[in-house]
Amino acid sequence: MNLSTILDRQPLLVSFDVFDTLLLRRLEQPGDLFEVVGERARAAGLIDPGLTPVLFRLAREEAERRARTRVASAEVGLAAIHAELRHLLSETVDPAMLAALELEVEAEWIFANPLLLTVLQDLSAAGVPVVLLSDMYLEPADLARLLTGAGIGPELYGRLHVSGVEGCSKRDGGLFRLLLATHPGIPPGRIIHIGDDPLGDIAMARAAGVEAIHYVPGPGLTRLRERERSVMGLVGEASPPPRRLAALAGQEDGADEAFPLEFGALVLGPAVAEYCRWVVEECRRQNIRRIAPLMREAVLFAPLMRDWIAHRGYDMEVVALHLSRQALMPLELAGLDAAAARRILGERPHLPWDRLLVQAGGTVSAALLDLAGLTLEELLAKPATDGGSAVDRVLTLFDDPELRFRAARLAEEARERLLDYLAQVLGREEPVALVDLGARGSTPAAVARLLPEGRRRCRIFLAYAVADIVAALADGIRVQIFAGQDRTGMALGRVLYRSPQILERVLTGLDGTTLGHRRDADGRVVPLLAQPPAAGEERQLLALLQQGIRRYAGLMTAVYPARGETVAVTGVQALLPLAATLLRPTGLEADILGGLAYDQNDGTDGERILCDATALATVQPLIEMGEGPVLALALGLRPALAPWPQGALTRLVPGIFHQPADRLGLEGGHGPVCRALVERLRGRTDGRFGILAVGGDGGMGPDFIRYAREAELELAAYADLMGHLVPPPLFHGVPVRDMGEMAGLELPLVLVTLGYADRLAVLMRDQAVAGGLSPPRLITLGRPDLERA
Repeated sequence: MNLSTILDRQPLLVSFDVFDTLLLRRLEQPGDLFEVVGERARAAGLIDPGLTPVLFRLAREEAERRARTRVASAEVGLAAIHAELRHLLSETVDPAMLAALELEVEAEWIFANPLLLTVLQDLSAAGVPVVLLSDMYLEPADLARLLTGAGIGPELYGRLHVSGVEGCSKRDGGLFRLLLATHPGIPPGRIIHIGDDPLGDIAMARAAGVEAIHYVPGPGLTRLRERERSVMGLVGEASPPPRRLAALAGQEDGADEAFPLEFGALVLGPAVAEYCRWVVEECRRQNIRRIAPLMREAVLFAPLMRDWIAHRGYDMEVVALHLSRQALMPLELAGLDAAAARRILGERPHLPWDRLLVQAGGTVSAALLDLAGLTLEELLAKPATDGGSAVDRVLTLFDDPELRFRAARLAEEARERLLDYLAQVLGREEPVALVDLGARGSTPAAVARLLPEGRRRCRIFLAYAVADIVAALADGIRVQIFAGQDRTGMALGRVLYRSPQILERVLTGLDGTTLGHRRDADGRVVPLLAQPPAAGEERQLLALLQQGIRRYAGLMTAVYPARGETVAVTGVQALLPLAATLLRPTGLEADILGGLAYDQNDGTDGERILCDATALATVQPLIEMGEGPVLALALGLRPALAPWPQGALTRLVPGIFHQPADRLGLEGGHGPVCRALVERLRGRTDGRFGILAVGGDGGMGPDFIRYAREAELELAAYADLMGHLVPPPLFHGVPVRDMGEMAGLELPLVLVTLGYADRLAVLMRDQAVAGGLSPPRLITLGRPDLERA
């Protein structure tokens, strides 16, 4: 809404609705205010202590309905409403005390719509008279005080007509008749009314001959709210953050910019901007003056934090810290040997073994060139030869004394550079906040371990986290999590951790990662940066998404007070919109966001598209199943093959998450997949079978074994693609076999995996051929092609 839109119509008078137009509340729904009143009233002893805020809200809404019925009119005052609550008040409490409290709370939670405040100011400067019309139970004097307190003084408007006093409303057309009667010299067609209610502000204004402008957010916000309500039932109780103002700000965007700006403001904006605000406020509370967000996220985090610091007038400093997993990688070369190399390769599933060898100062011999470029997983899947297993052949190289000496020297040089760099940026004594996105905090935790007195000085802040954060906590490193206050927050963290690439790409795609550090001519340590990964149309899309985030942040600072207590948007509220998008994307979101690329940021090269051909092929079997909890099964797919399985599913079947409720069943862990596999086994074996799984205790195997035992099935053998994780003789009571032995057991083999089924099937066929045996019978979930093969 801008001034030219109104003045182009040459009005002689402009009238405005008040609440939800000129005045907004820092709440998602207007009725939420009554819960705040109930909480304050209970704390003050005004009401029965057993009356919870939610119950008080219901009672307050019922009191208003009864008051309107009692006076046989839609127009009542606040005193009449609170008189209906007298039975809920303490014996010595006058209903007027509760009414005064409600006014006090109302004044704290409202603010002037900054988008329309400038319009009011410009109309006043242009000499166009303004009248305010409100269907409201407040007295005009009380409403005028609220307006003035929010920055809309009487110099910006003329008359103020309130339905509770006038005895008529906009909804019955009476206030518009009154408006025309008090301005008889102005033709109705030269009056513009602006408001949010489709009946009272639009239909009735037009019925009176007045031109009306419907001032409401676009349909995008309504659709988002509906989806978030459906997802709340899956992850726990939560309510999304107030985004009405951000939605109003996007009404005039062009068609090409509308989606990324709206998505950035309404979905990503709360997650990013509210997180940055929370970090600053927590640091202020803990007297931490220096905040160090890690690059590349710091490109967006740092300016948002500085803006909030300036808004609140804090004495704090934000410094960007150029660090990454790749930049810290040389530190892990200290003490390198075969066991350490195996651990490093296991923690970095995309890192080829020969890349690690070269980083440690070694070279690949001609005899091992055929294995070059393979990851640990790919080495483990290679059949053994006369020279031994592929993984043992390459890991032996890391036990070479000369290599270990070179690696230790490289690690020490890197450590010296990093310590000097950290001292340059963070200083040497004062407390510091290390800010990252999520979810394990491994990079900031490495900094805390590296710095002298790091555990004392450093506090790590994360937007979300998963259970792995316990490693840092157990080491005595202090960690705070924006969405980690309850189980709902941790559930949202798991959703984001399963498919974090969209948020990460938006935050990091326009800037290159930190490859390492070097000393410049003056001896200072400076970062070595890669080229920004995003280019062309993707770069333009990311820039618009970031612009949307900044739009939300700008409006946040415009409406939150510069002094005093701020309204707390919780981590659960802030992350819910993004989690809902990841769980149940629309077709447009899947097409646009699924086309984003992502990089591993772990010392490996290459990028891939989120919903590429591999991802689509990986989710196709779930569509062909035609039944079962699709959402839960999708979350069980291997992330390396389907980074965002819900997006890929939606690309193939746009309405798949609007199907019957059983397809949306969301359950933590591997339960749905394991139960579906057990059901598939019924009638397909004589009760005895072998298990092929991946990941040991961290994989699906233990859950499947438990469900199979509950179904009284006989588990004859277990083999794991990651064999080093399941030493014999028993794994959860099941005999452990080498992967190479399984093909010769003459048992049906159930593939307890979704993402590795192809690899296990190929491995079994190769083992059978090598031993001159018939291929074993395979039982899978959603992969009949593998069973036939």
